[in-house]
Amino acid sequence: MLESTVDYDPLEDLTSILFSKESLNNIDQLINATRGYKQQLQADILEEESELNDPPRDSSEMEASLRKVFHDFKETQDISASTELTISNLTESISYLDIAKKNISHSLTLFQNLKIFTDSYIQSNELLLQGSFKKMVSPYKIMCSLAENTFVSYKSLDEINYLLSCISRLKSDTLAKIKENYSSLFSSSSIPEHDTSLTSELREGACELLDCDSGTKTQMTDWCLDKLLFEMNEIFRVDDEAGSLENLSRRYIYFKKILNNFNSKFADYFSKDWEMALKLTVSFYRITHKDLEILLKREFKDKNPSIDLFMTALQATLDFEKYTDVRFSKKIKEPKLSSCFEPYLTLWVSHQNQMMDKKFLSYMNEPKFPANDAESLVLASSTDLFRTYRSVLTQTLELIDDNANDGILTALANFFSKWLQTYSQKILLPLLLPDNIEVQDKQEAAKYTVLLINTADYCATTIDQLEEKLSEFSSTPEKLSDCFAKAKNIYDDLLSKGTSFLLNRVMPLDLNFVWREFNNNDWLNTMIEDYSRYMVTLKSVLRVSASTDASSQQRPEQPSTLAFILLRFNRDVYKWNFLDKVIDIVSSNYTSNIIRLLQPIPPFSLAGNKRKFETKTVINIGEQLLLDLELLKEIFFALPDNVNNDSDLRESTSYKRVKRHADSNIDQLLKFIKLLVAPLDSADDYYETYSKLTENNPHSAVWSFILALKGIPWDLALWKKLWGAYNLETDDAEEGGTPGVNRDLFVFKWDKPLLGQFENNLSRIQDPAWSKFVRQDLKISPPVMKRIVSTPQIRQHKEEQKKQTLSVKDFVSNSRFFNRGT
Repeated sequence: MLESTVDYDPLEDLTSILFSKESLNNIDQLINATRGYKQQLQADILEEESELNDPPRDSSEMEASLRKVFHDFKETQDISASTELTISNLTESISYLDIAKKNISHSLTLFQNLKIFTDSYIQSNELLLQGSFKKMVSPYKIMCSLAENTFVSYKSLDEINYLLSCISRLKSDTLAKIKENYSSLFSSSSIPEHDTSLTSELREGACELLDCDSGTKTQMTDWCLDKLLFEMNEIFRVDDEAGSLENLSRRYIYFKKILNNFNSKFADYFSKDWEMALKLTVSFYRITHKDLEILLKREFKDKNPSIDLFMTALQATLDFEKYTDVRFSKKIKEPKLSSCFEPYLTLWVSHQNQMMDKKFLSYMNEPKFPANDAESLVLASSTDLFRTYRSVLTQTLELIDDNANDGILTALANFFSKWLQTYSQKILLPLLLPDNIEVQDKQEAAKYTVLLINTADYCATTIDQLEEKLSEFSSTPEKLSDCFAKAKNIYDDLLSKGTSFLLNRVMPLDLNFVWREFNNNDWLNTMIEDYSRYMVTLKSVLRVSASTDASSQQRPEQPSTLAFILLRFNRDVYKWNFLDKVIDIVSSNYTSNIIRLLQPIPPFSLAGNKRKFETKTVINIGEQLLLDLELLKEIFFALPDNVNNDSDLRESTSYKRVKRHADSNIDQLLKFIKLLVAPLDSADDYYETYSKLTENNPHSAVWSFILALKGIPWDLALWKKLWGAYNLETDDAEEGGTPGVNRDLFVFKWDKPLLGQFENNLSRIQDPAWSKFVRQDLKISPPVMKRIVSTPQIRQHKEEQKKQTLSVKDFVSNSRFFNRGT
């Protein structure tokens, strides 16, 4: 069972031996056996150690064996060296023969190439003397190829060097002969129109010969270009009158004649791959570019340079560049000629002011709406203004070649901003009716005001795009933002003024009639049977049909002012925002009218001062208001549904936001009216109702005003009883008479002055007990009122406003608003 391995584990054997209790009876035998095996192992170990310590017996035999191995290795080396020498002797002659064979092959090849080389030279020389360029192409190419690739390395040999010199002279003679042919071609007054042989000799012969050497080809093309442009360079010298800036357009015209003459007479004599017409234009660009730099620098040395001359030259240059771009498909890679004008482009930008002056004269004279009475969402002049801007911007970027030039871009931004401000003052602002002019035709006023809003929004959006485009080419976009900041603020202010005019001067014309009906209603004897008349009128005022479109103007039914306004907004975001504000205005006006109807008449707490409505009457009025509120909820919820009948639009965030807003306002009104009808029989019950509906509003002024609106008599004991149940615990500073910024005023947030007026009247009660209750328990003190000092100038201004009775039609007619463009 015992193993001989090093990592032997005795636990396995012990477990198997002592597996059962009976095995303990043989424990003595096990110990004896183990002791005997231990002694045997110790004896084996001692025997092995003694064998290791004994010296080896066969060391002499091992030494002899090693010597024999070294001797055999030396003999093998000697045999190898002898064998190698024998093989070398045998193959030496073979190597000599192989080298000789290679030399003979190389010599044969060289002599063959030399024969071809010599024959090609002789043949090319003979053909050159005959003037046959076309036949000369093949041997000439072979000659040039062998000279450059094969025999140039043998230049040290006199014969080869002499032959290469002859080849060089032949190339020079060939170039001279070709020049002679082209020179006679250029100088000839009349060229045969159908001389195909000459055309073929020069295009397929001479050009092919010149293609063999890039240096010779470049020399030839430069010579031809100089010949073609020689006469023009002589005429348009920088120091002569013909070469002045005034005659720049004539220079361009003259070059066009040269280019057309070359294409018609000489282009066929050159290989198409040479693109001689393009190279001719590039050469003209280089010459003219250098001359333009000199001419412009000379012109602007004067303190009063001619802007007209600058613009004429610039326009002529731009036209010429367009011509060459179209003709050569923008293959010209040379710097543009217009780049010479770049250092002086601020003058070009300022010159655009003359164009804008003319534009604005036309803008002011054109009608604001088309003559066929079709509806226009934005002023046509605004789109034309930005088309002009895009044109100016495109031309400027072309002039600066899409490179960053912060000076020019800043000047351009200031130019755009200047005329945007002028546009707002001269074109858009007159669309807005001044505060001292009465609105007579609400739809006409709304029509022009919405046109103002749409156009201002279009301008504001396009200003951002314009700034973004300019910033792409500027290294300092923050400077551009500063340039446009004032214009942006102006258009934002126009948007705010236009929206405020619609909400505060147009919509109230309809809403005021509703509130007059509200105030004329017999609330003292109201019968809770149906919706009140004022609420039905309000429904017609806020009627917006989902099918309202541009054709609705032709229907017999006149659209409401709200529908008329919403129809003309060019963006849905303005429709939603306007509906938001209309909902707030109606909610605020409705709440204010309810408060004014029910608020107590001062002075308060007088024994003989009877309330306008008793508590029972107020409850009756409140129940009618609850019924009317159901119709108001229907009206509010119908507004976003009828703005657009697109189901996808109704899933938008704006649609849901207006819905939530309407629901929030209705809920606030509902809580307010429920408080008006809440019974006062039990102070604790009323406290619970009040706390639930106002969400534990802690302000004593709100609590007091609602009690006063409920028609409760000025019975101090009753007020203290209700106040005791309420048991407010508020901080003195928070409960002061002056409304704080963070105070929750419940529905009175829509008309804070009414709450402040109530606090003021309540704090002026003369009765000592009441005064103590108001000041110490309710902690209400008179709000701080700013005193308005009436100066003679203010009184005179008010009198002038009262005398002013002009209508919007009269106002704009006197300012030739409706007569513009007629």
